[in-house]
Amino acid sequence: LEFNSEAASAEVDAVLPDYDRLNVYLSVKAGGLLLQDVTVTLDNHPAEIYHYDEFDSRAILGKNALQRLIRVSAEPGPHRLRVSFHGKFADAKDSDPLLGDQYEVTIDKPAHATDVEFIIARESRFGGKPKLTMKQWRSAQ
Repeated sequence: LEFNSEAASAEVDAVLPDYDRLNVYLSVKAGGLLLQDVTVTLDNHPAEIYHYDEFDSRAILGKNALQRLIRVSAEPGPHRLRVSFHGKFADAKDSDPLLGDQYEVTIDKPAHATDVEFIIARESRFGGKPKLTMKQWRSAQ
């Protein structure tokens, strides 16, 4: 198992060198929110659209659950990321409208692997609609 992990890591490093790599992740902190779809776009590339069935939308609600939306080659410098989602809370009626949000940001990608996380959480700890926020992870260099 360790060999397979090391081989997979070497393969990723060969295909996507560290200085070019951009990973975009999604986490859902809004308890009970069942996603229907998530769309992510980098610069002017075609959008990646993820559709969720009930199993997948519940799986991403797990504690510390992350979904990698994209892993791409991106030159150092500015890049525009756009993420949007639609979903309903588990206790919503069929007639209730879909909830959703979108987030657009320009990141300045450094010359090393970069990880960005989009987080879907409620507007406040007291409730409210689910909103997207973003966090760019810093490497321990």
